[in-house]
Amino acid sequence: MQLMATRVRKESYTVDYAGFWIRFWAFLIDTLIIVGISLLYNGIWGLASGAGFWGEEATDPLLPDAVASSGSSLWAVSSGILFLIVVAYFICFWRWRGQTPGKMIMRLKIVHFNGAGMGWGGAVMRFLGYIISILLVLSGFFWIPVDIRRQGFHDKIADTFVIAVPRKRSAADGASRYKSEKAYEASR
Repeated sequence: MQLMATRVRKESYTVDYAGFWIRFWAFLIDTLIIVGISLLYNGIWGLASGAGFWGEEATDPLLPDAVASSGSSLWAVSSGILFLIVVAYFICFWRWRGQTPGKMIMRLKIVHFNGAGMGWGGAVMRFLGYIISILLVLSGFFWIPVDIRRQGFHDKIADTFVIAVPRKRSAADGASRYKSEKAYEASR
């Protein structure tokens, strides 16, 4: 309990935690990107396995008498590789930028309590939290609007927060405002 009281005292009043809907739209953008990657990957896999870009029927090279289908050995390998691509998409972007492309577009960022970025371990823990949230009938995501800091289960597991990134002021805005403040001070 003392740790929580210490954390609350140290929080900045300027942090704007991202809510459920803006995070939902960011995730939807990421989902569309992943669907595009999946279609491209499946097309390339189909060409490489001899099934054609759109996946016409082909024989399975490991089981020559069988037709490549959802139960074939090639399908299992292909699905495993595609899953690793999805895992790498999230974990690598979280580690590199603290943002996936969807979060970049929606101006959101994932940070630790101290404001630092996420390491590899934190990114992996957050992804495992995603899986747990999904397995709990998405309840880990629906916790976001209820929580005071807008944390889902995956955020709590990785000790992260999703915040809104403020717009940067341009140099011209900062310079003109500064000059006007100096002029005001000089006129007093």
